[in-house]
Amino acid sequence: MLQSKVMLGFIIFMGLAIGYLYYGQTSETLIVETVELDAGLQAFADITADFSILDDKRYKSLNIFGEIPINPGITGKRNIFLPIQ
Repeated sequence: MLQSKVMLGFIIFMGLAIGYLYYGQTSETLIVETVELDAGLQAFADITADFSILDDKRYKSLNIFGEIPINPGITGKRNIFLPIQ
């Protein structure tokens, strides 16, 4: 029993070591090149988000109605293998 666990551990270790050596030597260096924006996309470069609406008292006065969390009800069939009736 102990010998089979040791052998299994050895096989797993050798597989990991061989995989590490294989992938470690075959990987290429990643070179990242800069990309220039298309002229059509330059119009969107200066867009900013205005979150001041979240500070408005009308936004803060909104209420949530109904159940939370939403009760999904009963959907679907209990046994999907029954024929359609």
